[in-house]
Amino acid sequence: MATVKQLHNERYGDYFEVTNKNGVTLLLSPFGARALELVLPLAEGPRNVLVGFDTIEGHKGKYFNASIGPVAGRIAKAQFELEGKVYQTEANQKGNTLHGGLHGFDLETWTGTPFEKEGAAGVVFTLERKDGDYGFPGNLKVEAIYTLTDEDEYKFGFTATTDQATLFNPTNHGYYNLTGSPSNPIDEHRLEVHASKVAETRDDVTTTGELLPVSGTKFDFFTEKTIGDTMLDDPFVLDKDQEQALVLTAPDGKVALTLTTTEPAVVIYTTGESEVGYEMNGGAMTLHGSVAIEPQKIPGTESYPQFGSITLTPDKPYFAESQFKLTYK
Repeated sequence: MATVKQLHNERYGDYFEVTNKNGVTLLLSPFGARALELVLPLAEGPRNVLVGFDTIEGHKGKYFNASIGPVAGRIAKAQFELEGKVYQTEANQKGNTLHGGLHGFDLETWTGTPFEKEGAAGVVFTLERKDGDYGFPGNLKVEAIYTLTDEDEYKFGFTATTDQATLFNPTNHGYYNLTGSPSNPIDEHRLEVHASKVAETRDDVTTTGELLPVSGTKFDFFTEKTIGDTMLDDPFVLDKDQEQALVLTAPDGKVALTLTTTEPAVVIYTTGESEVGYEMNGGAMTLHGSVAIEPQKIPGTESYPQFGSITLTPDKPYFAESQFKLTYK
């Protein structure tokens, strides 16, 4: 049966350890409501497939495995219009608001409440934001919920309520290397993404409002292939008729993650030169040493009605959930 324990050590400070009946272990931190490790019990020994820092201090100012919000991705020119009023948010990258700005969810210390139920255990992290905090309207109450099941499912999701209209598009910013070490490049990882289109982006990675077909481009992972030297920081728009969003498989074939999600898109980001040399929990980061998988609404939706809506209103609480089916041998 899955269990959860609240622990403390010098590396991570206060953290939670969730373990299922098969020996899969998930470590979670209140800082940024983030995952720290996801350790799979392979026949050859344990393998941590989450790429994170050695200490909780190392995570400060970094998005690795954190809950991201209130709005994931970039708000162009650090402003948006909602119900006839223009709101100014914090510009923290090239004049845009990235991942909530200078005071994103990833920098908050959340309140963690562990839970155990039939066949599963996890932690509910809670956070409250006041109207006007960092430019966003509404008194916001958020839950980031992590669950590990005895069926080897790793789930993460969000609920939220507000007392006035606001923008809300969170994500989990998980970074993965299925070899167990970011010292190994991800080039030989196999990736399959059930997306026929990507959202076009500008040089500053803001979206243009256009969707482009992936066929014949570097974004065409509809049929499984190795990542190779492809660099990505792009929103893949998932095909609605596909149950699975994507599958990521280790080069040795001993680990695979299969994603299903309620979200319409997933941003895929491959680490590059700016992350090289980071001291991580599995070794120093090499070029192309990890891949981030971020289920969410299409970034920029607040500017493009054709993408849908990320407006959260008092009459409709927010809910989104994603899960990885973990297979290993």
